[in-house]
Order: sequence, then structure tokens, then C-alpha cells
Amino acid sequence: MATPLKVLAKLCHYYYRDQWTMAEIGKRMGMSRHRVGRLLKEAQETGVVRIEIRTPFDQETALEHRLESALGLKTSVVVDVNDLAEPRQIKTRTCAAGAEFVQQLIQQGNTIGIGWGSTTFELVNQIQANSPVDVTVVQITGGNKWLSAQFDCREVTRRLAEKLGVEPVLLHAPGIVDTPETRDILLKESAIADTFRHFDAIDIAVVGIGSLVPDRSSTLIASGYIDADELETLIEAGAVGDVFSYFIDEGGEIVRTDLYDRSITIGIDHLRRVPTSIGIATGAVKAKAVVAAVRGGFVNTLIVDSLLAEAVLAELAAKGNRRPGETAGTGRDAAVT
Repeated sequence: MATPLKVLAKLCHYYYRDQWTMAEIGKRMGMSRHRVGRLLKEAQETGVVRIEIRTPFDQETALEHRLESALGLKTSVVVDVNDLAEPRQIKTRTCAAGAEFVQQLIQQGNTIGIGWGSTTFELVNQIQANSPVDVTVVQITGGNKWLSAQFDCREVTRRLAEKLGVEPVLLHAPGIVDTPETRDILLKESAIADTFRHFDAIDIAVVGIGSLVPDRSSTLIASGYIDADELETLIEAGAVGDVFSYFIDEGGEIVRTDLYDRSITIGIDHLRRVPTSIGIATGAVKAKAVVAAVRGGFVNTLIVDSLLAEAVLAELAAKGNRRPGETAGTGRDAAVT
């Protein structure tokens, strides 16, 4: 399969314009130094590199650099969209580019963790089925009985595994249970514990990011899994979004309401050890949630549309790129224990 032009363009910008070494590029983009060299050669052979870099993605790439610098991201994919486009069109275009990016990341022997959501489903739906590869695809958040079956984490995981020619590792548990005691009992079940053991080996995690403010744009909320009283409690406690079934505030801290103790999902310590944790989102209304997800260490790589990227940069500029409650010259540890 030919390497997407956008991937080649990004490599060339890092290598020729930013003067990064192949080792530095490989670390940033999650690939070996040898592969970086091979793709740079492909860029020369296909005419991407001559005297200067010539691609249709210069504006997008510049926006990616700004986003990566402002948030300290590992890397990013920004998809240029028209502000008059329908939300569905924006999601489809963004997920198509995201699918190409994710497919280039996947290597033999990888373990891939998948979260739930309509955007995650769309991305997986856009991935091309190839010859079987030696990977493990694991469900990392519990299921949601209220979701349309196609958006549930179990189905998204199964679908990706099918496209990659492998059997999925499923998490046979709901995402939110009735009591903390039920959660503790379920986590001791051998079938669930076996799935959790795969979390230490995850190389790539993919998840959607939901927002609660200024507008509610969250699969978890829209599904009705969270009732009105629980939602009000979350908002009063400062929640601005959700990621990996965690509700988080502007600083990326987990909002620890009763829901936190009833959730079955990948642990924070596991997440922060994942080399490439990808958050995918569309729509400028998700700016606060996206910033929070990165600040909290939940994701280190973003796939977003250009309108959302600009909104994120505006959000950071409005706050002087400081965490809520921070003043110049001070810092606050965002780690969740």
C-alpha cells in the first residue's frame, strides 16, 4: 500500500525544515529510524522532495506544528475543513485522514487499545482491510448497553480486529456498574482480569473525546448512560469533557464523583505508559475538552479538524497557555493518583 502523501509531507517537514534527526522523527511518529529513512527516500522518489517541499498540506502542516508546540504533543493530524461544512462531513473527512495515519503507525507485534464512541467507530470504519498482521486488538473501556451497537466499544474493537485479520480481546463488563462493590467484584473475575493484563503491553490507544461545555457533544452523555442528576453533579464539580470513560476538568484532573468508583476502564497509570495515545475529535465546541485531555496526560497525539485546532489554540491563548488556577511563574501538578 502506497504511503499517504500527508505522512510523507510531515516527515519531510520534520527532516528538511526542522532539521530533526531520523531517530527524533521516529520517536515522535512511533516508527523505527530505518522506516523513517525508507519513507524519506520514497518522498524523494515520488517527487515530494525536490529543492523544496511541495504538497497541498502546507497550511495543515503549519497548524499541526503550532498545535504540537502549544500542547507538547508527540504528533498530530489536522484536517483542513470548510467552516460551512456539515458536522457529519467534517467527521468523515477527519476520520479518513486519521485512519491513514493510524494504519501507518501499526507495526507487527503491536498491541492496540480501542475506546468507544461514534468518532472512534468512524475512524475504524475508514481503515482499509489488509492481509492479516501479527497484532493484538484489545477493548480498553467497558461496554455501554444504551449505545447503538455499532458505537459500543465491544463492536468497535471487534470491527478493527476483523479488518486486521485477528481475534479481538474483549472486556466482558459494562463501562459503569451500579455500585463500587459490584465493580470490585467484577475486576476479580478471571475473564476481566485476563483482559486487563493486556493493558501493560499497549503500544497504541485510540479514543474519542467528548465535551460537556460549552455544548454537550459526548457519546457517553448522548447515550443516556449518565442520568440528569449525575450530569448536573459532574458539571457542578467542574467537568468539561470525557475521555476513556473518565470525566475531567479544565486542568485535566479527574472529577471524582460517585461515577469514578463505578467505572470499569483502563487505569490512569496504564494510559500514561502508552507510547502513542491518540485522541480523535471534531467540532470547535470540543476545544476545552481536548485541551483538558492532553493536559491530564490521557492523550499525547491528536487527530482533529482545522476548526477545532484553531479553537484549541484560541483557548490556550485566552488563558495564556496556563492551567486554570495557575499564575505566571507557578505550576500545578496535574497527575492523577
